[in-house]
Amino acid sequence: MLRNIRVITVIGCGGIGSWLLPPLLRFLNAERFAGEIHLWDGDHFSTGNSERQEFDPGALGLPKAEALVEHFKLLFPVLRLREHNIYVSDKNIHDAVSESSLVISCVDNHPARALIERRAIQLRDCNVLSAGNERYDGNVHVLLRAAGKTLTVSNLERHPEIATARGGDRAKLGCEDLVSQGETQLLVTNFVAAAALFTAFHLLWNHGQRTGRRRHIGLPQEVFFDAASCAMSLVTAQRE
Repeated sequence: MLRNIRVITVIGCGGIGSWLLPPLLRFLNAERFAGEIHLWDGDHFSTGNSERQEFDPGALGLPKAEALVEHFKLLFPVLRLREHNIYVSDKNIHDAVSESSLVISCVDNHPARALIERRAIQLRDCNVLSAGNERYDGNVHVLLRAAGKTLTVSNLERHPEIATARGGDRAKLGCEDLVSQGETQLLVTNFVAAAALFTAFHLLWNHGQRTGRRRHIGLPQEVFFDAASCAMSLVTAQRE
């Protein structure tokens, strides 16, 4: 399903994104992915991030996207990694979300999710995996568009609160700012969200491939998870 994409874009390199990147890039390196991989984030690593985000101590004070690109270039020099030390906005969304791409959204606010989704559904071939979590639970939504057709229900349809969000755009706030405003985030939940994202990605990467006795699974629509009860469940699309 994803083997013909030319670009993979990860938007948000903090609580979820920093845990997603190690397995994702290791997998892409093993698969000899020849396309470009773009990381977008306007925030910098701070001391408070060390409680629940994955980064080298030497990266303190550095832009998250830049620091992670430099780190993973050493581990996987063949991968074509690019950093964008800026938040996604209506001014650059056309650069961030493009044709023949997979966008992995690890942002922490509804306006940014809606911006990414609205751009993606304008394109002929574009896929979006969008993760979000509350204190213990959360979800990964899957948007698939191929040959101008939407194969799964949009995040804006399944979650109207994303489509109607107006205020509270947190894209310009760092993680410590969010905590100071009462936005409690937990390491375990961010980690499970990243695991759910990678699981959805892996399922899509292998969709339609014969893998021994593995039973057929329809296109994923959404993955729900609850870190408090160690639960994860898959909802498949009805439009396949």
